[in-house]
Amino acid sequence: MTIFVGLFVATATIAMAGFGLTMLLARQRLTIWENCALAWLFGTAAVSLSLWTGGLLLRGIPLQITVTCLCVALGALGFRRWRSVPAEKKTGSMTRAEIVFIALFVTELILMFWLSFQRTLGWDGLVTWEIKARYAFLNGGVLPAALLSDTSRWFCNPHYPWCLPLTETWFYLWIGDCDQFWIKFIFPFWYGAAMSILLLAAEEQSQNRLVGWLIVLLFPLIPCVHDRPGGFQVGYADAPLATIYLAAVFYLLRFIRNGSSDAMVLFIALGATLPWMKLEGVVLWATISLCGAVAIWQKRKVWTAVVISFLPGLCLIALWRIFLTSVHCLPTQDFVFPSLGILHRNIQRTGKILHELFLQLIGWHEWDIFWLLVAMAMIGLLVRVRNRYAAALVWLFMVPLVCYCACYLLATLDYVWYIENSLRRLLIHLVPIAWLLIALALGPSRCADSLKK
Repeated sequence: MTIFVGLFVATATIAMAGFGLTMLLARQRLTIWENCALAWLFGTAAVSLSLWTGGLLLRGIPLQITVTCLCVALGALGFRRWRSVPAEKKTGSMTRAEIVFIALFVTELILMFWLSFQRTLGWDGLVTWEIKARYAFLNGGVLPAALLSDTSRWFCNPHYPWCLPLTETWFYLWIGDCDQFWIKFIFPFWYGAAMSILLLAAEEQSQNRLVGWLIVLLFPLIPCVHDRPGGFQVGYADAPLATIYLAAVFYLLRFIRNGSSDAMVLFIALGATLPWMKLEGVVLWATISLCGAVAIWQKRKVWTAVVISFLPGLCLIALWRIFLTSVHCLPTQDFVFPSLGILHRNIQRTGKILHELFLQLIGWHEWDIFWLLVAMAMIGLLVRVRNRYAAALVWLFMVPLVCYCACYLLATLDYVWYIENSLRRLLIHLVPIAWLLIALALGPSRCADSLKK
């Protein structure tokens, strides 16, 4: 019984903090789908950042009480703001088809919870993320600085960001124990958040609610999403990172469409949390920030707004690097810093990298026909939908893919082994964006929509 109470309190405090931040960032009321998704995404970021920064001064019960009070305070401020914002006009009653789709979605969400408890935590889920949560719990909610410089712990990638392990720590603190079975409870929440955003994003891109629901219901049928390392069920950070990237892309596309200030603030805030989830988040943050900078300039024509849009992400990255330097964190041993000499020496790897990428994309047992559908969608976009949304989506999909492949030029050991063990997980980051490409291709042709609008 104590475990269930702990799970409830930990989830509730995260939701309160996330809801409060969402309402403070947005001037207008959002849909229930957005509020639920953003409550989890902003809540996990807020709690993990609070444990990190608060842990510099406190530990144990005082740290837990302080973070809890912060969550409650944010929730109270958010609720006060929510009451003062006028509700949007209802567009109509829910149809029977909508009720059926919601029931199917709830069924899939329940199955994702069930599947998570049937699977054990994967390798990275244990030795990269959960082990840090365990160390933090045993040290009063604070990760020991000595862990980051301990050469006997190099295998746990001490330089990786702490969003996921400190979120797990928060649940351990409330459960009162390190429980690798019950910690799997948190990962389907990222799935639910991803599907909530994907429904709205696919609907807006296709201008068809049915297309949005079909994409949401088909999403978990991809084997890599539910039955491979990196999926929502094995404790990896790849699926949560994909969820945050999807939400940031959704609000960027909405900003491109209508110039909404709320959308601009939300995509900047969500983008800034990408590097806090995983190292690859820096690539995704840079990709969406550059695209967002172009959009902000086209909409606002003010360089100040463009510069400010980079500051949250840059500040978080800089603070994390300063912290790692101050505690003498072990440097990464898997990749080297890029230079012209290294790139020239390893350029012959390009053919093998592209070959392995092709084999991954046509892997029937891991992806089914998903990437074939994506290829057909991109061809359709080139033919029918040559507009700013298509250009933005192709950029947001292709740039990270190219950067991920280019990283293998910097691998220090057997780069083919790295590709075989990590490329599939890296592609998971881009799966939701690929679904948006499909949704846009299924929408009406908008070739007349100029890229210069």
